[in-house]
Amino acid sequence: NSQSSNKFCYRYTMDTSMNPDSEETYKKILLKNGINTPVKNVSIKIPNMQGDQFASQCKLVTVEFADGTIPPLELFVKAAITIGEYAEQMRDVLMFEKEAQYFSKLLPEMEEFAKSQQGYDGFLAGLLPKCYYASDDLIVFENLTYQGFIMLNKLVLHDFQIAEAVIRTLAKFHGIALAFFHHIGEEKFLIKYSLIASKSIFSEVGEVLYGGWMQNGVDGAIKILSSKPTPGSDKVLDYFKPYETRGFLRLCKLFPLENQCCSMSLNHGDLWNGNVMFKMNSETKQPESCLMLDLQTIHLGSPTVDLLIYLFMTVEHEIRKKEWKKLVRIYYDHLEEVVIEKLGQKLKFSFEDLLSDFRTQIDVGFLFGMYSIFGFEALANIDENAMNSEGSAMDNLSSTIIASLDRTMEQRGRTFSENIVKIRFI
Repeated sequence: NSQSSNKFCYRYTMDTSMNPDSEETYKKILLKNGINTPVKNVSIKIPNMQGDQFASQCKLVTVEFADGTIPPLELFVKAAITIGEYAEQMRDVLMFEKEAQYFSKLLPEMEEFAKSQQGYDGFLAGLLPKCYYASDDLIVFENLTYQGFIMLNKLVLHDFQIAEAVIRTLAKFHGIALAFFHHIGEEKFLIKYSLIASKSIFSEVGEVLYGGWMQNGVDGAIKILSSKPTPGSDKVLDYFKPYETRGFLRLCKLFPLENQCCSMSLNHGDLWNGNVMFKMNSETKQPESCLMLDLQTIHLGSPTVDLLIYLFMTVEHEIRKKEWKKLVRIYYDHLEEVVIEKLGQKLKFSFEDLLSDFRTQIDVGFLFGMYSIFGFEALANIDENAMNSEGSAMDNLSSTIIASLDRTMEQRGRTFSENIVKIRFI
């Protein structure tokens, strides 16, 4: 696939010998990881993940060994969608390939660099799930649930303590990228990892796929504010007007690669409750650590993009409004620790620079925040098979969200309207 507007060219390839439904595939993967213990049985199951398999088809794999003293290996598998219009759109923006390249090529090189630094304390091992195999159509991870990690209720927004845990993890994710850029030089990075760095999904190329997701938030908000007016809703409706038609492209202009105050970092691009897992303290029942998942929207940009998306989509609204600067300060201080103390590099922007980018790009957070108000409830009712079947995936998504809003408008419409007005400003 050639995407000149993103300044990269990548040829899509599929390894047809690695069938995600074949036992032999996982035996080959074990051998690639130096595990040559005879296998007794491989079981493959489809997980119960209603509404979650939009970007890939997921499977749970258990590998039992002939030696009964060796515990089974539990795997979480993501296979590329292959059927329907949505699958074609996914291939066009190369989301699956981005994640595969990150785990198979970039992350190992960043780990090698980190291990050579005197201050490195092994934090990368606790940042992302272990990846056993990654290709353009199949990625195999450890199953984190067997490591004690859980996913929190996606409809419950994060309190301050949970937000702090996520912010610290995000600082590590950004920090290794920033330090690695400084180590090898950004020009070399952009040549070697142009696909990972590209904005792909947040560009004109990605509009056909991702534009619909954002537009549903805009259209839904306009419908709510118009039918259930509340004090201040007129002003917010005026704000939405420029985003009514192809608003995604207007949003993408807030993702420039130049003239920003902060150095460019790798952004996760979709950091919300559904893409983090937590290990909880058995006594306090509070998170001790968290891992980030799903790097299919990874791209190069200001680190504030991830901060804004997370704070507006996933943090309790009152906490975000009152404590946003404190959380951003925690992020920056931890970023300094990672880049300077652990990895021995320079951090080329100040806390004030970070705040400047944060304020300049705040619309990113607000527009993504529509999902925290009404979008997550609608998504919970979506059948992912409708997304992956023949026909327009975005039309299916839009009709589902509209139908969900119609069902709840009388009971909750005014609350939705009030919350949209409340989160408009920091």
